[in-house]
Amino acid sequence: MASASDLEFGVMLSATSNDYGIADEERPEIFRRTATAVEENGFDVLVAGDHIAYPDEIPSDYEFSQSGEPPFDSDTSVYDVFQVLSHLAAITDDIALGTNVCAAPYRHPITLTKHVLTLESLSGGRADLGVAPGWLHTEFEALGVPFEERGSRTDEFLDIFRRACEEERLSYDGDHASFDTVGFHPSPSREIPVWIGGHSGATFRRIAEYGNGWTTLWDRPDDVEQARDRILNAWTDYDRDGEPEIAVLRPVNVGGDGDRILSGSADEIIDDLESYAAAGATRVIVDFYTTDVDEQLEQIRRLGEDVLPSF
Repeated sequence: MASASDLEFGVMLSATSNDYGIADEERPEIFRRTATAVEENGFDVLVAGDHIAYPDEIPSDYEFSQSGEPPFDSDTSVYDVFQVLSHLAAITDDIALGTNVCAAPYRHPITLTKHVLTLESLSGGRADLGVAPGWLHTEFEALGVPFEERGSRTDEFLDIFRRACEEERLSYDGDHASFDTVGFHPSPSREIPVWIGGHSGATFRRIAEYGNGWTTLWDRPDDVEQARDRILNAWTDYDRDGEPEIAVLRPVNVGGDGDRILSGSADEIIDDLESYAAAGATRVIVDFYTTDVDEQLEQIRRLGEDVLPSF
């Protein structure tokens, strides 16, 4: 298991798909300001979520808000994640740029593979791919993708993506995608990290079969430790070498209420991060309790100055 000193840090660019109450013309500059701040303050990765079109009907049981209401609706601007990350590749030099997470069934696997390979090339080898089956069934309906096929379609994409990166030219005959031999270029010069999201048994099987690790939201250290045991069981089943990576995305608030995890003084947050590392986390992705951009940038600065140097 990696030590706390090996812990990586990222930031979630939620302005690409959440309701910030700001004009569309202001958002591109927010993306650029955030990416610059993330790199200048010593973070390792910037990630963004993936939606294509928000329908009017959105279930009101969103598990990551106290009210159950999601932080978006059909009037919310939602940006294509791969175009945003490719844009930010031009103004950054070192940070990884990733999806957390991309809903694999939303796109044909050839199209999705092309998006990832293009980002990898334009960023100079900094693409970071987080993948999950997706959850918003009304968005699936709008896109004409059967919701009940989301798991098997995710598996097919992961199989095609892995083969495309290794073979560069391939044909495929699957349950959902079939095609004669095509080339997959630009071809990557390294193994692109693949993170698998979810909590099901199928998730942990996918991690061992196709992924470098697991990415999750809001889990506490004890949850991470329990999940890691399940991942390791699957890891053994698939004869994988090394150990799986684990990324946890949570809101962080330097100077906030110390009664909540990853909220409080810098020392309290460092202690919480060490607990995550002890549980098996190898990466923590920072989200925020506020949509105020200046406050988010201040949190990035304070983390960079007061927390990250301890790792």
